[in-house]
Amino acid sequence: MPKFIYQASKMRNCLITIVLFCSAFFISGRAQNNSFTYEFLSLPASAKAAALGGNILSSPENDLSLSLHNPALLSSDNHHQLSLGYMNYVADIHFGNALYSRKINDISAWAAGVRYLDYGHIQGNDQFGQSIGKLAAKDIALSGTYSFLMTDYLRGGISANFIYSVLDEYTSLGMTVDLGLYYFNEEKLFWAGLVAKNIGSQFKPYQDTYERLPWDIQLGASKKLEHAPFRISLTGEHLWEWNLPDLKWHEQLLRHFIVGVEFMPSDAFHLALGYNIRRRVDLSIEQRNMLSGLSAGCHFKVKHLQIGLAYAKYHVSGNSLSFNISIPLSKSIF
Repeated sequence: MPKFIYQASKMRNCLITIVLFCSAFFISGRAQNNSFTYEFLSLPASAKAAALGGNILSSPENDLSLSLHNPALLSSDNHHQLSLGYMNYVADIHFGNALYSRKINDISAWAAGVRYLDYGHIQGNDQFGQSIGKLAAKDIALSGTYSFLMTDYLRGGISANFIYSVLDEYTSLGMTVDLGLYYFNEEKLFWAGLVAKNIGSQFKPYQDTYERLPWDIQLGASKKLEHAPFRISLTGEHLWEWNLPDLKWHEQLLRHFIVGVEFMPSDAFHLALGYNIRRRVDLSIEQRNMLSGLSAGCHFKVKHLQIGLAYAKYHVSGNSLSFNISIPLSKSIF
């Protein structure tokens, strides 16, 4: 690509991204604190994210599933890659996803995928408490993602998600957009991400009332130690919800952050540990709360095949197990 066309393309993409992010901040300022729907969009779609506390926006790993957390993490390095993920969520709830990506050129790429949540067996009862059989409850989101290099250190991304939800006899349709930025500086071993998530609306509510989507602004950073095989990540969520009731300012601040640590003895094997402070406070009980909010996992490579495993403690009676596999279709995996 000629240099002047390359520079013009990056400038155009920068301007588009700035306009989109300004629009996102405007929407957030008008948001009201009502109930949310489509909460499954906030579940960790990547085993690495699940191991690091439930979310990661700034990982430098070539893992396609991470683009579901920050669309700017999609790059041309993910060319012709297939990612499959599964999470055995609390009780008998099952969550799965699949993604495929291709590069457009050296500075842009696209991906398409699906997320699916099955709420399991739900016992239905009428107003008199009599059993009426099992109820069906499922969510599905079809997504398309586009990412582009804006500068030598900055990449932008956008995802559009079409949502279909079933709660027994009620159905709902909606659409969301995620906007992401990813800063990477390999020389300083520093990476950062900024995401405006779930900007959108229901097209068709379950009944007569339109509900808000789980809108969020998220910010994260990762730093690798220069002389040790450790990488530390800090991710901020719910950055527009500071007025939590009955909490002091420092307690409110801490509940917005996830801390993650990775031990990387080699490029082929990583161990991860995460701590989600808000999850621990909201879901723990007074008598037994030591492990709530903790998560752990590993990520390893077998030739070109990438496999991720994660365990997360949500509650004394609720855990999740996650599995992720990334397959480069253009290379031999054995």
